[in-house]
Amino acid sequence: MILIGVQGFPVNVPSDPKGLQLQLEYLKETYGNLLVYVQENGMGSADDSLDDTGRVGFLSSYMESTLNAMRNGADVRGYFAWAFMDLFELLSGYQLRYGLYRVDFADERLPRQARLSARWYSGFLKHNRTSALLSRTPVNQALNSVS
Repeated sequence: MILIGVQGFPVNVPSDPKGLQLQLEYLKETYGNLLVYVQENGMGSADDSLDDTGRVGFLSSYMESTLNAMRNGADVRGYFAWAFMDLFELLSGYQLRYGLYRVDFADERLPRQARLSARWYSGFLKHNRTSALLSRTPVNQALNSVS
C-alpha cells in the first residue's frame, strides 16, 4: 500500500529491485526479446544531505537486477537514473530530493553540489564496476573503491 502523506506526496513507496529483473525477463520471454531502456529509476528523499548512502544502495540494487536480467538474456540497452539534479516534482514540489546533485533552492544562484551517489555512479560508469554490484559488499565498501 502506498500512502499519500500530509503534504500530498507518496510516502513508504516500496523498493523492489528483483521486480525490475523479473519484469525485464518477462518482456524478453513474452515479446521476443524486446529492446528495453530503463528510464527514470530513482529514489526521492526528504533528507537534503550530501551523504546519501540510501540512494547509492538503491541505485546499486536496481543496477544489479538489471545486469542479472541482461545475463539472463534480456536486451537492455540503457539504464537512466532519476534524476541528475534536484528538481520540482509534480506531487512533492521541492520537498523530495531525487538528484544525484543537490541544488540549493534558497540561493538565487542555485548552486549545485555532488552527492555521494553522483560520485559513486560516475565511478561505476567510468570504471565499469560491475564487480561492485556482484560482490554484494556493503555500500560503504563499494563507495571506498570510487575515486
